Parts: sequence; C-alpha cells; structure tokens
Amino acid sequence: MGRKEHPFVWYYNKNLHFAELLNGWLFHGGSRLNADDISDSDRRILMRKGRNQYRDRYRDLCKRIDGMVFRLLVGVEHQEHVHYAMPVRVMDYDSSSYSLQKDEITGRHEKAQDLEGDEFLSGFSGADRLLPVVSLILYCGSRPWDGALRLHELLDFERIPPELKEYVMDYSIHVLDICHTSDERLEEFPPDIRTMFLFIKYKDDPDTLMQKLKNAENVYRDTCEAIADLVGERRLKKVISREKGDKVCMCKAIDILVMDGEKRGERRGFERGELSGFERGERSGFERGKLSGFERGAAQERKNTELERKNVERQKKNVERQRKRAEKAEARVRELERMLKL
Repeated sequence: MGRKEHPFVWYYNKNLHFAELLNGWLFHGGSRLNADDISDSDRRILMRKGRNQYRDRYRDLCKRIDGMVFRLLVGVEHQEHVHYAMPVRVMDYDSSSYSLQKDEITGRHEKAQDLEGDEFLSGFSGADRLLPVVSLILYCGSRPWDGALRLHELLDFERIPPELKEYVMDYSIHVLDICHTSDERLEEFPPDIRTMFLFIKYKDDPDTLMQKLKNAENVYRDTCEAIADLVGERRLKKVISREKGDKVCMCKAIDILVMDGEKRGERRGFERGELSGFERGERSGFERGKLSGFERGAAQERKNTELERKNVERQKKNVERQRKRAEKAEARVRELERMLKL
C-alpha cells in the first residue's frame, strides 16, 4: 500500500467516519450505523497452501459490523488508474476471507471434538455459518472507471456454446467513482464525507466548489486535515490552526482556495500577456471586492520586469568581460609566437 492512500486509510480507520461512509454509500444517507456498531477486523489474511508454504493478502481497511465483514479498498491502492482485473482481485480477497473463517471454525471443532460422520470429515457442522463479506472500492481517479464491474465482463465466451454461459458463476464488485458520481448522489452522504468527496471532485475548479459548498456545515478537524492531504492544499492547515474547538468552518477553507486560484490566474495572465486572463481576473476581483490583488500583481510584474532587465545587463557585462579577456589572451599568444620566431 503506497503513501498516497494513507490519508484515506487513516481517516476511515476511525469507526465514526467508516460508519458515515457506509450510511451514505449503502443506505443513501440513512442513519443506520454509528461508531459503536463497528469493530476492527484483521487486515491481513494468511493462508496455508502446503507444507511450509503460505500466502498472505493485505486489505486496505477491514471492519466488522454486526455479523458482517466490510472491506474498503481505497482507490485501487489509490492509483489514479483503473484496475482492469479488479473483479478477480476482489473475488480472491473475499474467497480468502471465507476460507479463513472456515478454518477458524474447523479449529474450534477440533479442539472441542464435537463432530462426527460427514461433519467430522468437513470440519464444519450443518449449523455453522460464515460471516458475509462485502468489498467496496473507493476510486478517486481523474478519468472515469471503465474497468469491469463483474467477472463475466472479463471472460471469453466466444469459444463456448451460449447455453453454457449460465453455468459459469459471475462475481460483481462495488465501485464508487467519486469524481464521476453525480452531485445528487454525493449529497446523500453525511456532511463530513460529502464535503470530502466534493473537494476531491472539484479540487481543480474552485468556483464550482465554492458554489457547491457555500452553505456547507462545519466539519471535524480530522476531516479538514484529510482533505488538505488528499487534494494537496496545505493552506487548509492554516484554517485548522486558527479554528477553536473540534469543528472547522469550511467557508473559510473555500475562500483560501479561491483567493489562491485568483493569484495564480493573475500571475499567469501577467506572464503570458493574456488579456482574457486580466478580464476574468478583473471580473472576479470586482465580484469579491478585491481590486487590490491587481495592484499587487501589477507591482510584482513591474518588479519582475526590472529584475529581468538587471539580469540582462549583468549578462551583457559578463559577455563583454569575457570578450576582453579573450582578446587579451589572443594578443598574448601572438606575442609569444613573435618571440619564438626571433
């Protein structure tokens, strides 16, 4: 698991946020789960394949909830690329989970010696049951998920009779493609999760983000910290440090992003001489009453121009000094040649 998914795993490892994620994802915003309903489950699956042979599997995040096991695979190990064999990967993880549960039950029966007949041979009684396993893939890539969502989409059925297809078991997966899920669907998530997802979706479009979150509720500090790490916006840390209490005002956070976007736009406009950039920046500045940004930008541009002029002058002087040194060296060589001829 790479470093990029660490903010997600750190955040959703907290039972409160994991419960909120499932409430929005599985129950469309219903308050069905809370932190007390969730407990930790082993993220590592170690399977014995033979004598001195083992294989292990790691899961990004794994929780147990009232008789079910939930696994959260974060962003295909948070790659910004589609995993085209994901149904096979999920099927392997789920199968390993069920095998591990079965082995644990068999171990208990062996210790108790309470089975006989077919149940003894199976290591599993007719009354034993396994916990259902649900795997969820949280995908944050910039391009839409276009990989398979079921095992059948990966199989080549052209070489077998159509009548046999129904006998080939299928396996579906559950993917939440954050950046390409409708805003209406994201609105169904609890406030902190909704705010995080909208930040990720519109991280490169601060105007739309401001519009979407203009009436946003305050979020927990750790939510803002996770957002800052996920979208790479360290200025959000300033908001966290200034806020008191366990909640953060997201309106201030959005203002920081918008102001930063305006400054970057002004710099690009000055550097490239794009009149349209000035017009957009001016319009945005008037709307927000921040004309001083243009004045600072113009002053900075004048300063940069003056620095460039001085750099050019220094370069010219260096070239002239080098030319003079070269002329002196050439004259010295000619003098030495003349002396040798004598």
